[in-house]
Amino acid sequence: MSKLSPPDAAPAPTQPAGTVVTTLVHRATRGQVEWWRRAVVLEFATPFDGPGFTALAREISYVARLGANSIQIHPAVDPGQAREEIAALVRRAHQRGVKVVISLAAHPGEAVAEDHLVGRAAAWLECGVDGLDIGMLPSTLDHPGSAALTSLGQLHALVAEGDAVISAAVSSHDMASVAEHLLEHWMHLTRDDRAAQVPWEAEAVRTTLSAAYAEREAAGAVAAWTLTRLGGAPWGLGDGDEVAARRRRAATLLMMGIPGSIYLRHGEGVGLIPRAESAVGAIEEVAEAVRIQRGEAGSRYERLRRALRLREEFALATGPLAWVGDAPGSSTLALLTRDLLVLTNFSSETIVVPSDRRVLEASDDLPPSSPGEVILPGDTTVWLALT
Repeated sequence: MSKLSPPDAAPAPTQPAGTVVTTLVHRATRGQVEWWRRAVVLEFATPFDGPGFTALAREISYVARLGANSIQIHPAVDPGQAREEIAALVRRAHQRGVKVVISLAAHPGEAVAEDHLVGRAAAWLECGVDGLDIGMLPSTLDHPGSAALTSLGQLHALVAEGDAVISAAVSSHDMASVAEHLLEHWMHLTRDDRAAQVPWEAEAVRTTLSAAYAEREAAGAVAAWTLTRLGGAPWGLGDGDEVAARRRRAATLLMMGIPGSIYLRHGEGVGLIPRAESAVGAIEEVAEAVRIQRGEAGSRYERLRRALRLREEFALATGPLAWVGDAPGSSTLALLTRDLLVLTNFSSETIVVPSDRRVLEASDDLPPSSPGEVILPGDTTVWLALT
């Protein structure tokens, strides 16, 4: 591709020949960055009991090795029913540099029950957890209030006593509610599922991401991305045939390359959705897949692990974002962040990208190419080094 302008700089009105016009969407974060602003949250969907906490404490190493810096758990018990098991998990997770966030909702996609909400939150914080997730926020049009929002001030007071965080989810089916929650109900992280709902088209994704950054910057909110559909199907893009799975891999690598925190489902690191109904079974199923894939070049685990390592190395979570104006083909999205060029081919056709840039990572294997070009198959994302 032609000479690229720095992503932190606005394009000049007149560009010299050979210079690519870029459109700055998001500026880099400056200064000290708290962990939640660059979070990689591994979300466990299966409700946890005491044995589940013990099993995860035993296998927490695969979470840390993957590159996740936090886990989100949906407990099926109160802290007093499994205090020793919870303490052991928190201790082991902290030893591996992993934060523990407890969902006050019993299942993903649910709102928080009203019963003793603040008391339960305080009990979890006493166990040493690093965050509280208050679940799905209601539509402000249909349900202007909820137990979690009514108690939000008290929850903020609780976490302010330490360094814990509050997070929540809101469905993008009601974009007015997303905007209102961001403006009126500040939390450390508020994730929405627009990345899982947007059509698989380059222009649609570009428009959606641009709008998301504009809304969040107006509210002073960190971007928080997930490919999990909220309030609907249990998981998002890629739970069907191989085409859908390939698109999910491409979408995941694209999501990892843009600023903000990201949520990954448990099993994403090995390319599966655990079938076990118990937390113990799901953890053991994924742990076994990790043991098989670990060290295997090109495996889903090693590919994702490398991408997360590069994400941390390049500080992509707090980087800038600029769209590149001459993407190779109308179905290709091109963006700049830090020293990376990220390309996603949303079509089913293979394209040839004129570039002598080094390939750092790709969502699937790339065909061999001649010098000065990169062959990008359909439904694939690639990261190219700019330096």
